[in-house]
Amino acid sequence: MLHLVYVMRPTAKARCDLPAFWRWVKERETWFYDGLDMASNPRWLVRTIGPDVHALEHSISFADEAAWGAYRKQVARQSQKPEWEHRRIEQEEWWEILDARILTDAPIPAST
Repeated sequence: MLHLVYVMRPTAKARCDLPAFWRWVKERETWFYDGLDMASNPRWLVRTIGPDVHALEHSISFADEAAWGAYRKQVARQSQKPEWEHRRIEQEEWWEILDARILTDAPIPAST
């Protein structure tokens, strides 16, 4: 499995109204991943210790590189639609992306 991981810092707007921020995150997740069936297991974590305390970590998983490629292709296709792209970039009102990375599962059996 591949895991796309973003680290984001909530903006002042988000920090001033956390209930509105989390409603927006939930609505955005539903909207953004609609039709992206190759993406699975969206997760949201809040850092409580370490650098960038209160930053968010968001991950989404893909079965393999082909699924990741299909995701990238579909997002690129969607971004050509002005209304979709306008809604996508409204994220800048709510968070700043600090880091993005791809992780893969290690080739060992999972512990039980």
